[in-house]
Amino acid sequence: MDLPKLNKIVKLFFEFSSKIENNLLLRSIRRGLTYMIPLLLIGSISLLFVSLPIPLYQKMMGQVFGEQWKIFFLYIHNGIFNTLSVITVLCISYSYAVESSKYKTGPISVVCVSLCSFVAISTINEMELCVASFGVTGVFMAIIVAVSSAALFSRLSSIKFLRINVLSYGANPVFNYALNSIFPATITIVVFVVINFLLTSIFGISDIQSYISTFLSDIFISIDSTFWSGILFISLIHIFWFFGMHGSNILEPVAITIFIPALTINQYLISSGVSPTEIFTKTFFDTFVLMGGCGASLCLILAIFIVKKNKSQKQLAKLSLFPVVFNINELIVFGVPIVLNPIYIIPFLLVPNIITITSFLSMRYGLVPYTRNLVEWTTPIFLSGYVSTGSINGSILQLFNLILGTFCYIPFVKLSQKISDVRIKDNIDKVYKYFRQSEESGMVPTLLARYDDIGNISRLLAADLEEDLRNNNINLFYQPQIDYEGNVLGFEELLRWNHSSYGYIYPPLIAAIAEESKLMDNLGFWILDTACKDLKKVHDAGYGSLTVSVNISASQLENRNFIKNFDEVVSKYQIEP
Repeated sequence: MDLPKLNKIVKLFFEFSSKIENNLLLRSIRRGLTYMIPLLLIGSISLLFVSLPIPLYQKMMGQVFGEQWKIFFLYIHNGIFNTLSVITVLCISYSYAVESSKYKTGPISVVCVSLCSFVAISTINEMELCVASFGVTGVFMAIIVAVSSAALFSRLSSIKFLRINVLSYGANPVFNYALNSIFPATITIVVFVVINFLLTSIFGISDIQSYISTFLSDIFISIDSTFWSGILFISLIHIFWFFGMHGSNILEPVAITIFIPALTINQYLISSGVSPTEIFTKTFFDTFVLMGGCGASLCLILAIFIVKKNKSQKQLAKLSLFPVVFNINELIVFGVPIVLNPIYIIPFLLVPNIITITSFLSMRYGLVPYTRNLVEWTTPIFLSGYVSTGSINGSILQLFNLILGTFCYIPFVKLSQKISDVRIKDNIDKVYKYFRQSEESGMVPTLLARYDDIGNISRLLAADLEEDLRNNNINLFYQPQIDYEGNVLGFEELLRWNHSSYGYIYPPLIAAIAEESKLMDNLGFWILDTACKDLKKVHDAGYGSLTVSVNISASQLENRNFIKNFDEVVSKYQIEP
């Protein structure tokens, strides 16, 4: 790890980022929320199909699928987002169980206990469960309950006194394991039942989710200045997002109480022939601030394209670009990642506030009309600016904000890529150490199936190996074979891969990654073809007696097409095998 060559700022961010990576609770939250990406994308895209504000599209869908065509997509959207808190509990508690190496608890047991704990602390009145707690408004509590219950249950499970040590050799081993979980599971669930009882009986909080929502709304109502309430609103959204919580969903009660009615006021005033008075509306934030989603993610993607250094980040940006155009940004937020990433906390909070101020001033001084039309948050940039204000100036303001936000992100993207390079090189050293230990012990190493730093960097290397093989960025070196009199008899091929970022990769590691990623047949065929082509050049130069030796793996020999491919190659180059 080449830390001495890094400046103090890079060192500081690297050390801070490493501490977060090594924190079990934070790491579990980030990984658990990452598991949720497919469902969040499906739910968001289903809303996009419903709400795209293009009259021709809406008319066509109605004609093709009937007047009730939206119900199908709303079922998908509601099925996901109305159970989002439950999904959050499942994913984060499972992640904690997988990430934790100190406590030996089964992931299924941890998940079940965490789910029961969440239900126990949710509102239950007269034996009726408050289903609303399972939707988007319960995500905040879901994250807290998931990590706390998983940690408590895991800790209790490690206490010998609470285990039921009954060995039944005729039963499934899981039976004995399940018995050991009875007391820890009971205690954990009871703890959350007691918390719910105390909140209800002592503090009078019968619904903790409603209490949190009311508390947040009261804070905003108490602020006299609409400007500062808007700044606080957009800041809190991004603070929650930074910790992996969907800020817009958590602050939805605030939006319902303050910013959605503000748009209604504008619409009423315009219909009465009076100029609108409310700048900060829900549509204002969705349209001019959250471009590409939280943190103005579209600005971040453009900054990554401009910097163009880190290949993996550029690939992620390409993959994320289409959903981000529709303000669906989970891929980029959790892929970079931004969540719990100290490098991006400054621009992630700063950019939305800057463009909130520029948008506010543009409307305050009459450069852009106030928002007057409701626009769903999935509406693409430029179209949303025009529709929400009824003016092309709205789209121009979005373009200005996009350029401004992109330039703000660029230095942090460069800093992130420097730290990423250091971390990856450090992780490659871990892979080498683990691989050589496996070689010395005679064990076949598992690389790609691991879910740690070794597994992450191995999968990255596998993807780069496949791409470099496709683009002929791999080389063969040749080592002479000499007899006892010093005469050159032939050559042995040596595979060499000079990675664009990490230098020459240890050859046995290349073979192991190729085997595990099912790339060995393609790599082996390329080696054979290249070696025969080079041997043909040697023969044509007048050294017809020389031979070349090529290594063949066991998996290649098991391939039914190996002999056929071999014959085709030697025939193509007229080589006598």
